[in-house]
Amino acid sequence: MCKSYKFVEIQIIMSKQGYIARYFNIVRKLSQQKYCSFEDLNSFLEEEFEMMKVYDDTLEFNFSKRTLQRDIKEIRTILGIDIVFSRANKGYYIEQDDYGSDFFLKTIEEINSFSALKLTNSLENVVYLEKRQPKRAEFLPEIIQAIQKKNKIEFNYLKFGESEETTRKVNPIAIKEFNNRWYLIAEDQETIKNFGLDRMTKLVTLNERIGKKIAFDYEEKYQHCFGIIAPNTEEPYDVVLEVSKKQAAYLETLPLHSSQHIIKRSGDKVHIGLKVYITTDFISEILSMGRFIKVLEPQLLKDRIKEHLDDLNKFYQ
Repeated sequence: MCKSYKFVEIQIIMSKQGYIARYFNIVRKLSQQKYCSFEDLNSFLEEEFEMMKVYDDTLEFNFSKRTLQRDIKEIRTILGIDIVFSRANKGYYIEQDDYGSDFFLKTIEEINSFSALKLTNSLENVVYLEKRQPKRAEFLPEIIQAIQKKNKIEFNYLKFGESEETTRKVNPIAIKEFNNRWYLIAEDQETIKNFGLDRMTKLVTLNERIGKKIAFDYEEKYQHCFGIIAPNTEEPYDVVLEVSKKQAAYLETLPLHSSQHIIKRSGDKVHIGLKVYITTDFISEILSMGRFIKVLEPQLLKDRIKEHLDDLNKFYQ
């Protein structure tokens, strides 16, 4: 059944996309400032609105407490995020009742930070976004809401290399982005697994609730990961890489991993150290830098790189 809304007292006159932009700006502000007064929130939204108005002077701004209450209801419906008012602290805040709330707020901000800039097409000649978008990103809001509400979800899943889909009923825990792809971290038959959203179809949120607290520590599980693969039994390795001075400058501005550090600088060469799992994701990243990087340690990584290069050489013979 289609919902019909009557905005008799419209305080912010803009497109539907404009309303959505306001919702995310409210969430962004409250994720940065707990117990935000209506006055502070109003000032923040007005500043954001003025940026949009530079490119569309037909927009008008009049924000009221009634508008905010309506927005709070929509934010709860669309994002599954509860915003409440604290009389004791005289401000609005996001009610966080589970261990993943901060992660989800950061994810929501990341999802929308650039798309919000183009809501009115006002910056299309200033901000250029990658046209290659990940498939099934439309599942993100529903998955986030299911996680916040602690509901099970069900979907059909097709693994790479297989021809038949399987139906998965899982306890969703979190979402993770890597290399322009989104992944669901979920408990599937008592095991924590990753599922690529681009391989999902027919996703539905079930009425069945998750009746337990799932033991999951994101930082612990992914502490030594590069990418999405998190081995359950392997130990991480101390990796030493030799890179050119120019390549080192790139890696210092965008580190391969949080453990990355400079071991030494010698002439035009720089030795970089990090502690990671030796996974396909990490090997692919090393190979992508070609002749500008050399693996010094461990031997296992050197051997696997050599195997890939040998196979590649045979492929082009």
